Amino acid sequence: MKNKTIMMLAAFASLSAITVFNAQAQNNFGQAWRSMPAAAADQVRIVYYRPADAIGNSPAHIYVDGEFQTALLAGGYSTFCVNPGVHSLASFTNDAPSYQGKQQQPWRDNLAAGKTYYIRASLDGSGRPLVTSETEAQQQLVGTRQQTHLLSRVSSVVACQAGTTQSYDNYEFSSDLLFKFASANSSDISNEGRNAIQQFAAMIKRQSNNQPHIVVTGFTDPIGDENSNMKLGQLRADTIKKLLVNNGISSANISSQSMGESQVTMQCQGSQKEQVACYANERRVIISVENK
Repeated sequence: MKNKTIMMLAAFASLSAITVFNAQAQNNFGQAWRSMPAAAADQVRIVYYRPADAIGNSPAHIYVDGEFQTALLAGGYSTFCVNPGVHSLASFTNDAPSYQGKQQQPWRDNLAAGKTYYIRASLDGSGRPLVTSETEAQQQLVGTRQQTHLLSRVSSVVACQAGTTQSYDNYEFSSDLLFKFASANSSDISNEGRNAIQQFAAMIKRQSNNQPHIVVTGFTDPIGDENSNMKLGQLRADTIKKLLVNNGISSANISSQSMGESQVTMQCQGSQKEQVACYANERRVIISVENK
């Protein structure tokens, strides 16, 4: 990746994995969720996941073609590949000892080659795979980790092959320039912040007639409640996305997500005023632009 400069605010930054689970959870979970490249042209990739805020403590048993894939705990995901064609997918909780996914396969579909399917585990007993859009899934996958405590027994699963590799240039904008403290309202954005986003959008339009994919990610400091910070980061990312759209970038090419306080590396002490000043660099918005 190359470093870029926009009004002295842009800098190279890498989005690292989220580490929000305690030591006990490490026995069940592996690497944190990260966006994946496109699936191989002759394969189907499936991402089955269960957001961290999913209600219920019982594992969601995932079945593929009537065979056991894994048991998703809250905050877990499983990714695997199959050959194109008709497959059955299902998830059940509390289905022992009959294990409905082995006995019932009502949810079958013809899965297309070269496509990634994002599926949220259903917890209502229907087994129905809840297929979600990539944009929605990326938001819900923030904070999840790979489920690793069980081995797949699905005979139709194949080793995933490398698809098209995507790389991004990352542009960092200070949240303090863009927003008032603890705010995500567009009306609070300074003139300097608006000009920075406007110039950024103009640069993107100049560089290519075909607009690249853009990911807007909001980061917060750790002051306050963790869940509130995750929501604040999302609201800020959504607001910047709207500004980019208002400046001529197609909404279809932009996704937004939040990292909340998960990437904070500093430990600041003192009064709230002192902490606000100390954590200034942690409050930021990163706009990632796909290289073409």
